[in-house]
Order: sequence, then C-alpha cells, then structure tokens
Amino acid sequence: MNKPFTAFQDILAAVNAFDEKAYAETRNFADGAVSRLSPYISRGCISTRFVFETIVAKNPGAAKGKFIQELLWRDYFQRLLQDKPDLCDKPVRPEDWISSRNGIPIAVLNAASGISAIDQAIESLYETGYMHNHFRMYVAALCCNIAKCGFQIPARWMYYHLLDADIASNYASWQWVAGHLTGKNYIANQENINHYSRSVQHRTFLDTTYEKLGQLPVPEILKEHTAPILETLLPETPLPKLSGKPVLLYTFYNLDPLWHRDDDCHRLLILEPSHFRRFPVSEKVMEFTLKLATNIPNLIIYCGAFSQLKAAYPNHLFISKEHPLLVFTDAETEPRDWIVPEVTGFFPSFSKYYQKCLKYL
Repeated sequence: MNKPFTAFQDILAAVNAFDEKAYAETRNFADGAVSRLSPYISRGCISTRFVFETIVAKNPGAAKGKFIQELLWRDYFQRLLQDKPDLCDKPVRPEDWISSRNGIPIAVLNAASGISAIDQAIESLYETGYMHNHFRMYVAALCCNIAKCGFQIPARWMYYHLLDADIASNYASWQWVAGHLTGKNYIANQENINHYSRSVQHRTFLDTTYEKLGQLPVPEILKEHTAPILETLLPETPLPKLSGKPVLLYTFYNLDPLWHRDDDCHRLLILEPSHFRRFPVSEKVMEFTLKLATNIPNLIIYCGAFSQLKAAYPNHLFISKEHPLLVFTDAETEPRDWIVPEVTGFFPSFSKYYQKCLKYL
C-alpha cells in the first residue's frame, strides 16, 4: 500500500483521478482498483456528497453505478447510527443474538489464524492502518461466525487500528456480517478467499463446502479469546484563549478545510477524552488525524470536555457538525452533507434505503 497522503490538494486530486469503472470491475480483489478515499471521508475532510458530485460531474451515468452505491452504504450506516445510537453495543436484531463468547480470538490478534491471506491482511492493518473491505468481512466472519464471538470486542479492535475509523461503518458492517442487520450471517470458505486474494492455500479449517462450514465447531486455533486493552494517547493541551468571535468545533469526524472557509471564526479541534475512552484509536490513527488537521489554517487543538469549554466561555457561539455520538449541548449544530438528504430515518435493509435514494439520483 502507498503511504497515505494528508495534504488537502492531494486528497482533491485523488477524488478527481478516481476511475469508478475500474473499481466496479475489480473492487472485490485484494489488488483491485479501490478508491482509498475512506480515511478522508471518515475524518470529514471530504464528504460522500462531495465525492458523489465530483464523480457524477465527469460521468453522469456513474450516479447509479457500483461506486456511488458503495458511497450510499456509508450514508445508510450513518442513518442507522442516528436511529440506533447503541449500535456499537447491541445487535440491531437481538432475536438473532446467538454468541456465547465475549472476546476476540487470540490467533486473530496475533495474525496467526492459519488462513494466510487473512493473517497477511491483519499484519498489514497493524503496519499501515488499512485493510481491504472484503478482508474486513473475512475477519469479521472468522471472529463472529466461525469462532462464535460477539461482534463488540473484535469490532472495537478493528476500529482502533483503522485510519478510516468510522463508528457507523465499522460497527454496522460487523453487525451485518454477524447477521444482526438482515438475519443472515456472512461466511467465506477457503476457495472464496483464495479467489479474491489470488492465493493458493488448502487443507485449512475453511477448506470445505458452505454447507459443512455452517455446521463447523469452533476450530481449536480460535478457541482462546481475550479482550485487548486499547488506549488513546491524546496530546496535553491547555484551555484555549478565545476572543468574542464564534467558535467552529472541528472533531475527529469533521476536519473539513472548506467549512466556513471565509468566515471570521475561531477554529478549534476538540478531542474529548470521554469519547476516546469509549472508542479508542491507535497512536498511528491519531498521528494521521493531527496531520490532516494541519490543512485547517489557525486551528487550535483542545483535548478536554466541551462542558469545561462552555463553562469558561458561556456567552460564546459554538458551531458544530452533526454526529450521532458527538453532541455538544448548547452548541449550534449544522447538518452533514448527505448524498440524498431527502431520505431520512430507519430502513431495515440497505436495499430499501437504496431504492428510495434512486428516486433522487
């Protein structure tokens, strides 16, 4: 994988250069022409709406193509988190909850499951902060549907390491694989993994038919499990000194350099320790985030509670962008940029959400 860039002009160039036709043809393969835009969408440097408009401006027919459909998956998961803020802790369909094991297989943590393509993807995740989406599904299937572990701890571990760490997309994807969104879980056998990783491996516990795979007892190598200790290293910062100007609150999910670009405001990146205790991220992810933040001129970094900031400046106007789990009481909240803002609320499946969106595309 190429080293991720952080300059805003490079991000814009990557959006403009993206080939959605090649993506549609090869996206499921480990070496496919994927966009690599997800870290910048997750951190709010660019929005799904911005990417949609850029792609469609070059090719109007792409509006109903595979890449835009995948962008809409991201919006669908955000809507799901809006409706179900406990998405990270509880199954959307609790009647499908069958797991009796709370943890993640130690073999997965150690990239030692014995499935070479999956182990290599985990090693790459640790090294680069990236994992191909198809392999995220493989790992989730291994943890939830083969090792019979609940989704919460493995999903938290993966979120911790991903440069594109996104609460909605990550946890909802794990729930989808585990069967908590549709009632049908996802599994992949060795033949499938070999095909999409272009590997040749046999005689593993996944090297069988899907019928037998669905009845497989927990493999011996996946039986030991644990809950890893995950912590976020935040920089120490003093309470900022603010004049009477409005204060734009940037967050881990909003690092948009174009947001109120011409307005005379304080620009403050707030990183609340309470949020990162619940959703920790690695040092690599935080370093990447702070580099992205340098695209915002005169940005002040504040690691502390919003309540302390508000208490120090009770008469200031604070402005934030909507996020279901980052709610700043008494701040003015602006909506995020949706591809189809007209389609709101809960949908029991992506297909129903997508069909509704198609009317506006």
